[in-house]
Amino acid sequence: MTVPPRPTPMDLTMHDMAQAFPTISQTIGVILHLEGTAPTLSELRAHVSSHLKDQPRLTHYLHGPGLKARWHHDPAPDLNHRVREQHLPSGHQHLDTSVTDLIAHPLPAEGPLWDVWLLAGYATGRYAICLRAHHSTQDGVGMIGTLTALFGAAPAPTRHPAVRAGAAAYLSTVRGMLAVSAVNNAWNDTELPLAGHRDIDWADVPTQRLRHAATARGGDTNDGFLAALSGALRTWAAQSWPRGADRTLPAITMVNLRRAGEHDRPGNFFTFAPAPLPCHEPTAEGRLDHVIAATRTTRDPARHKAMRSVMDLVPARAFHALATRLTTPDRAGISTSYLAIHRPLRYKQDPVTRLQPFTWLPRHQPASIVACSYNGTTSICFVTDAALPGLDQLPRLFHDAVGDLPRSDDDPQAGSRAEQLPHAGVTLPAPAAAAAAAAARDTAVAIDFDFIKGILVHQGNLPAESITRRATLAEAGIDSLAVTELSMILEERLGVMITENELARPTTMDDLVSLVAQRTEKTDR
Repeated sequence: MTVPPRPTPMDLTMHDMAQAFPTISQTIGVILHLEGTAPTLSELRAHVSSHLKDQPRLTHYLHGPGLKARWHHDPAPDLNHRVREQHLPSGHQHLDTSVTDLIAHPLPAEGPLWDVWLLAGYATGRYAICLRAHHSTQDGVGMIGTLTALFGAAPAPTRHPAVRAGAAAYLSTVRGMLAVSAVNNAWNDTELPLAGHRDIDWADVPTQRLRHAATARGGDTNDGFLAALSGALRTWAAQSWPRGADRTLPAITMVNLRRAGEHDRPGNFFTFAPAPLPCHEPTAEGRLDHVIAATRTTRDPARHKAMRSVMDLVPARAFHALATRLTTPDRAGISTSYLAIHRPLRYKQDPVTRLQPFTWLPRHQPASIVACSYNGTTSICFVTDAALPGLDQLPRLFHDAVGDLPRSDDDPQAGSRAEQLPHAGVTLPAPAAAAAAAAARDTAVAIDFDFIKGILVHQGNLPAESITRRATLAEAGIDSLAVTELSMILEERLGVMITENELARPTTMDDLVSLVAQRTEKTDR
């Protein structure tokens, strides 16, 4: 187990805000939808108990006043209060009501701030498990780590190449942090002040629809998500919010900064970066291109290095002051986050068929939106301030905006099966084949020279002119850093895992493309 010696500035800021504004819930989590016979409560408690010793996020919590809090350890938290159940009447509407109530329900008042709820009875052969936690002790990636530890194979530790960040990367990072806290006056309407009452809803869309549109233009699934969100907000502003019409709307996106040895550490290892939403752009293609250009810097390894160094070095009080500026009405922005789970999840032999993430809404913010891709579907949770007219319609508008995204020429399924969501009764294969099948469902991208070159140019920052079909890896500029980046991106985008050593073996670019294509085909089978 790796436990930080002291909380990060983000941890302390979250903890201090929770104490200063106790009515603003910082509960985040995920609902797992499973097929099978629901376990007994004692069985589920025993299952969770067996993982406590290996999961610091379940045994550590912040204790103390505000920014002076420190980590406390409780090796045996009371599972009678943390693993509970609700037996629901028949009907999925009762599950929806239960989930909404649970999101607003307080977490345990003492000790580690998390719990697990078993929800059963609403349908034959189906049940749900809700995992909740306080944001001061688990960020989004940490929550996914807890989820996979309890209900699946643990993910490979995040691999960040050992790179050096120059002065430009540090300057760009600081400028970005200041930019997101600048006055924007997008939401501070004196007649409709952000009141703090929350609406929550979800939209489910096919992951490959987001992915196809973005990868064809050098982006990734997160870019497709942000472009669709921009389209939805453009329509909403035109109908209901004149001060936001035909303008870029301020937003931030969360950037994971965990290192390989920190995959099981409690707390928050992320930062926020500007992600202006191009709602002024009239075409879906234009919005997607704007988003891809804006997010490209957040994928730069040198920028990641600079972001992490700044996070480690900035005093907690300075970071708290910056974060507090973001919670003033004239500087408010939309918070966005994207997560992906490529490995199948299950409770014993019962497969998890669908995930629903949920998140919190910071003080004086218009909306907080988190997307999570799993099993071919991306589920998006929208938490919006009820004071904004019509913003509760954002899930419907988002679904429409996904339909407007450009279609790539190599998408033979466009308009047919690609538009169909997996039904709730889909069953994952046996464990041995589950990972391959999950990736296959999510992998409908043509693996060719242009696809691999696009990754190396746009995410690896390699010069396009040197990457030709017959160029050797050295001639193309593919060093160990580029190989590591390529391995990470293939796993993130496609769920296809090829090690750095394997990717370094081909002689030419054509050989490299053939290797990736062959491995993808094997996964598809």
